[in-house]
Amino acid sequence: MKFKLLSIALGCFVLASCGVEKQILEEVLIAEIVGYDDAGEDKIKGTVVVGVPQPGEEANLGKEVYEAISHDINATRQQENAKTPFPIVGGRLTVILYGDELARRGLNEYVDTYRRDPMVGRDLYLAIVDGKAEDVVRMEPKLVRTPGVQVKELIEQNMRTNLTDVDLHKYLYASHGRGIDPVMPLLEKEGDLIVVKGIALFKKDKYIGQYIPYDDGFLFKILSENFKLGSYEIKWKDNDYTNINNVESRVDYHISDANRNPRVRVAVKTKANLLEVQGYNLNRAVDVNKIEAKAERILEKKLNEMVNMFQAYNIDPLALGDQAKSKTRNFDRKHWEAVYPHIPIDVDLDIEMIQTGISE
Repeated sequence: MKFKLLSIALGCFVLASCGVEKQILEEVLIAEIVGYDDAGEDKIKGTVVVGVPQPGEEANLGKEVYEAISHDINATRQQENAKTPFPIVGGRLTVILYGDELARRGLNEYVDTYRRDPMVGRDLYLAIVDGKAEDVVRMEPKLVRTPGVQVKELIEQNMRTNLTDVDLHKYLYASHGRGIDPVMPLLEKEGDLIVVKGIALFKKDKYIGQYIPYDDGFLFKILSENFKLGSYEIKWKDNDYTNINNVESRVDYHISDANRNPRVRVAVKTKANLLEVQGYNLNRAVDVNKIEAKAERILEKKLNEMVNMFQAYNIDPLALGDQAKSKTRNFDRKHWEAVYPHIPIDVDLDIEMIQTGISE
């Protein structure tokens, strides 16, 4: 027994002492956000913001920006390190940004590197910048927080309402999988602000140059996942708008005859609250029923238009092909992929107003 315990202790000591490089915080530069842009001639430009230790026990980290141009990410890192007094490490890296031109070329080779990097954490967000990623990264001096924290919190906050849950591993699953295409937040620089412009659409690892506008991100979210929170402004007619607040939304996919004549029904059930609608008395059940029916017609049309747009670009951000495979024995993937752009896909929306205010 003593021999076994001694063997285990020695084994742990060996594992702990082998292959681990000690890094002292004062002797490294910690990357917080990095951006990559197309630099022409099959080259990329990397721009990184790092925290720089300052003298004094209570001094805050300073911030410096480094950039380099090369053919791949590893070479870009080496060139950036050639300009720094200490090595750059990614232990606190939270966001990677890609310029839209580079994203159109395809991102897998610029993403896979981070999957293999043991210094990078699992909670790593990816996003596209409408324009150059460098412009967002270089906003650091104008921000109260560092850009890495700013963009991370911006993405996380909007994931509760208008963005789907996105991170490094979800992107990799979607871009390398079949019957599914990834999406990413689309950001833009607006003066001294970083804002979410919408949801960037991909065909495998290539940004197709199309996106879902921010306001319609809520609609994509109710099509793709179960969630709470969020709101959507419904236009009843000119100069007449109403906000519905989502309390709970659930989506189910019903796929029939996938190997011969596929048909898809997307059933969305939403519980929402409504404070006021002009011309209706929200204390009367008959008026609430009329509002529910009208809201369902308006939003159902928008949801079906969104799905038709996906088919027109032959992309599958809802992962319907992945769903069909999981529900179909001996799934014929080639047949599905051939007919997907023309499959009848119907969205059925059921809205239940569970809380209503008083209309004046």
